[in-house]
Amino acid sequence: MDGVLNINKPPHMTSHDVVLCVRRILKEKRIGHTGTLDPMATGVLVLCTGNATRIARYLEAGEKEYRATMRLGVTTDTLDAEGSIIETRAYTPPSDEKLLESFRLFTGPIMQRPPAYSAVKIAGVPSYKLAREGKAEPLAPRPVSILAIEMTSHEEPLIGLAVTCSKGVYIRTLCADIGEALGMGAHLTSLVRTRSGRFSIDCGVTLDELAGLAAAGRAEQVFTSMDEALSDFPAVLLSESDTTRVRHGNPVSCPADLLNRGFDRVRLHGSTGTLLAVARENAGILKPETVFAHE
Repeated sequence: MDGVLNINKPPHMTSHDVVLCVRRILKEKRIGHTGTLDPMATGVLVLCTGNATRIARYLEAGEKEYRATMRLGVTTDTLDAEGSIIETRAYTPPSDEKLLESFRLFTGPIMQRPPAYSAVKIAGVPSYKLAREGKAEPLAPRPVSILAIEMTSHEEPLIGLAVTCSKGVYIRTLCADIGEALGMGAHLTSLVRTRSGRFSIDCGVTLDELAGLAAAGRAEQVFTSMDEALSDFPAVLLSESDTTRVRHGNPVSCPADLLNRGFDRVRLHGSTGTLLAVARENAGILKPETVFAHE
């Protein structure tokens, strides 16, 4: 079964646990996710099944939105509520203005250091495994982008946040960094991913719902086709001759109406209208990057 699933992930499961569960439900081996969620986190986990695993990298690159709660005055080794407390600090509760001022420090392109308890690999070993053994070293900061941080609630010592960001952002780290900027420390207490690219939590399906649909032979109802999942990329309908060129991996000319419109990738539809490839545009040439099928 080729397509994309928007799973509303439950708490206390790793992203890999969800993949294994969906493999059993659908009896499909080729399933992968497009960006992990921590076990305590819930919300949008986008899965690609069958041939759609080949578009995972395009979906992973999409913007993310989160609803989070952080607690001021307490730091933990994992930067979230599941870790061990490192320090409890006495502090003067900050004003809303002071909080918003700290948010601005982390809005825009920033360098963010992944937490030690993360899946980032060091010499092939996940950092969280080294951290559990007391062998973790500080990870190198990475460039990420945080488009917006909004305060949704302030009930001391808990602060509610809505964050819109690029891929690669650790909300745990963001909360800890905001706490340090305020001089009082903080850690993440809850996290919901409400959007990943075009997939929102309102349209997500739970594992129980998916199992029920699969048992009734209706699982395809909650799948998004590869073509629709990539609909942010403009579509180009190819002639028969260009269809033959693309299915053999050869480049074709970019239509004039797509030039200089800021798109770096497009969907190529074969002469019969089906999705054939994703291509990258460069200097008026569309070079096939991923070819899905032969017409």
